[in-house]
Amino acid sequence: MKSVVVCGSKRYKDEIAAFCAELEKLGVLVFEPNIQEPIPEDSFFQSEHVTTTIFKGLTLEHFDWIRKAEVCYVYNKDDYAGISVTMEMAYANALGKPIFALTPKTGEPLRDTLIDKVIPSAKELAALL
Repeated sequence: MKSVVVCGSKRYKDEIAAFCAELEKLGVLVFEPNIQEPIPEDSFFQSEHVTTTIFKGLTLEHFDWIRKAEVCYVYNKDDYAGISVTMEMAYANALGKPIFALTPKTGEPLRDTLIDKVIPSAKELAALL
């Protein structure tokens, strides 16, 4: 089965959702980031413990998807990737997963070195899998 985990910033949530939908139409199992209803970083839920647990849960959920997927795809529009994407790329790399990206740059040269191949469209990604 063809599968991919998509990593990207919530600032591109609409574009990422469209990219994931296109992949699914092409028969790819997609693990999409949980950013359709983003939680601001300064959110507070009832207590510090609950707030920390929610953010940790979202992070660990995405790590689980990285482990399950065949490849990691970084949706780095405008050559941007944030802190969460940095952690996700590092985790994928540690697991030996190929890391593909929309563009060759992420805004950080060390992150850029983790990109194995630039694939600018969902159609090209689906064909490669």
